[in-house]
Amino acid sequence: MARLDAILTRTAAVASAALLALIVLALTVNVVARTFALPVVGASLVAQWALPVLAFAALASFAAPGGGWRALPRQALVGFAIASLLAGMIAAAERVGGTEPVLGIPTAWRYWASAVFAAIGLLAALSQGRAAGAAGLLGAAVALLPLPQMPMVAAVAVFGIALALEVPVALALIAAVVLAPGPLSDAAMTQSVMRGLSPYVLLAVPLFVLAAALMIAGGVGERIVDAARWMARRRSSALGEANVLTSLLFGGVSGSSIADAALGARLIAPGMVAAGYSPSRAAAITASSAILPNVLPPSIGLLLAAAATDQSVGALWLAGVGAGLTLTFALWCAVRLTPPKAPVAVPDAPTKGGRAVLAGLLPPFLIGVVVLGGLRLGLVTAVEAGLLAVFLAAGIACAMRGLAALPAALMEAAIQTGRVSLLIGAAAPVGFLFATSGLSASDFLPGGPGILVLIAAVGLCLAIGTVLDVGAAILLMLPVLLPAAVAAGFDPIHATLVLTVALLLGGLTPPVGVLVLVVKDITGTSGVYLAVVPYLAALIAALAVILWMPPLTVGLVRLL
Repeated sequence: MARLDAILTRTAAVASAALLALIVLALTVNVVARTFALPVVGASLVAQWALPVLAFAALASFAAPGGGWRALPRQALVGFAIASLLAGMIAAAERVGGTEPVLGIPTAWRYWASAVFAAIGLLAALSQGRAAGAAGLLGAAVALLPLPQMPMVAAVAVFGIALALEVPVALALIAAVVLAPGPLSDAAMTQSVMRGLSPYVLLAVPLFVLAAALMIAGGVGERIVDAARWMARRRSSALGEANVLTSLLFGGVSGSSIADAALGARLIAPGMVAAGYSPSRAAAITASSAILPNVLPPSIGLLLAAAATDQSVGALWLAGVGAGLTLTFALWCAVRLTPPKAPVAVPDAPTKGGRAVLAGLLPPFLIGVVVLGGLRLGLVTAVEAGLLAVFLAAGIACAMRGLAALPAALMEAAIQTGRVSLLIGAAAPVGFLFATSGLSASDFLPGGPGILVLIAAVGLCLAIGTVLDVGAAILLMLPVLLPAAVAAGFDPIHATLVLTVALLLGGLTPPVGVLVLVVKDITGTSGVYLAVVPYLAALIAALAVILWMPPLTVGLVRLL
């Protein structure tokens, strides 16, 4: 008989896929109805209601405790955070009254649906074996007790401990918010989570995640690797350069650094080792190049930055082209200067001709042109551009691999979307507590010339990025630091790009360094943090160039 936790996790995953399909269907109906003036209303609201529920469906995927000494305390904190969310959802559902005027259904239904998935997530956490289940149950029991008012330092300490125990960042934020002093009860906290997921532009996140999953399922990732190897040809550093070029090209597909790191670790790093690179250096180049997809359009990081700072997604994506190419050039130079030491034969480039190899780049190029062109010309919104990307990617996947490629891609994208959405929602109550605490950017940044303010903000972002997941860092730090940079005289688009890149570089530094961790987990390599130093230095140098030369970011925006 299948284990209960496996059944619960599978149930939540299937429900997540159904919710993601509902979001795509509802947005499609909304666009068709608006285009042809059909008497259909409320379709977009269905999608906006489904997104928070999808976020809570992801809780079951956080249930597994892992191994080692962290397992039991980690599971206690996971149980504490999920039980707090469950209690808050139930309390909010009982308090929220009224009926949604367009859909004609009770407003509380969204909270009850989220509570059901929170309960499934808690049951999954409690079904991980006797010891882990007991630890989770202890944490859940503590969450249901009336806790005393604690100082802010206690909340910060719990957050730090949770990160050290490898608790998912979203749940670490929730645990810290529950313990933080302030006006947020459990019900108010969950209502804040719901409000954090309410902006319409956030519906573009699941669409671009799904488009990337469909492209990968259609084999576009392997074609991009072939094209990158062909471009690099037979130099001693060919596969290292191909790694960088793959990330450059993959940015037009995924918009996700973690997806790119996983792709490179599986498809390129083994070949680099065979070509003479040390395992740690191959892993370091793979992790470093994975920065690029979150800068180049359609970047999920810049999409979150646009939502957090109320800026144009299209403008930030265009600005990301210049910044991304600058980072790519710096990293490519660093790879050329650090070829493999062992004088071994370099694997041949693909045997296909250049035209055939480069033809594999047409799908991501087509999607990039449609997305950026439609946004810049004002023909589509970010959400509509994401919908176009989904249908184009689905058509490409079906043409290359058949209909069988769609279900697995939908499932994978649904789980990723749920995790990202839960992180977005968890950041909302943290932002509220920060806003009501009386703190401001001036408490963290020095006075003086504007350039000094921005440099200090970059330094703070580099420090924050070392301990915080980039999505959470963007959502928490940009609303605080960007106004100070703009007040110092910097263009908001330029400042946003500079600060976002600084936060992204935290994915390469200890103690968290999520990109390094992803590559290490897949390749089983040690010593990556030390090996990444020259490539991190090159990226920081490129960031300095971007900071000092605003035309690299805003030039294309103003031109187009």
